[in-house]
Amino acid sequence: MKLDKFTWTVIVVVLLLSVAAVITVSRTGGAGVAAAEYVEGNEPETPVQNAFIAFQRGDRTRARAQYSQAVLAEIDEQMGYDPFSGRAASQTSSRLRITGVELDETDPDRALVSFVQDTYSRGGLFGAGNTWSREGTVEVIREDGQWKINAQEFFY
Repeated sequence: MKLDKFTWTVIVVVLLLSVAAVITVSRTGGAGVAAAEYVEGNEPETPVQNAFIAFQRGDRTRARAQYSQAVLAEIDEQMGYDPFSGRAASQTSSRLRITGVELDETDPDRALVSFVQDTYSRGGLFGAGNTWSREGTVEVIREDGQWKINAQEFFY
């Protein structure tokens, strides 16, 4: 049986579409992003970045060290709730982007740090996954010469 040009054209198009579909579905969508490292220094955004990384790594001690004494006292008063306790590993990966730092003109020991948290979750049809972003702003204060997060923001 001999195939005509039209049939061969249809076969080639179907094969090309199949290859394109396999390549598209097999992409990781950012899940393989290299792990971020802790930031050294004493800038207003430093505790925000370090708290985010500590939560990702499950480093309770390092995470708590990024928060002001007032926030830690508030958390300790809340019976049965410890945001620093270990959380179960999830099928998500995140990255944090600092989008701005606004120093308080009236108080040099206070600033607002704006950020975007991008989260990627595997799953869905053919493992396609989902990506979403959350914008936020967190107050930081200088306490004992170091910038600390002064809000209950835990980067979930």
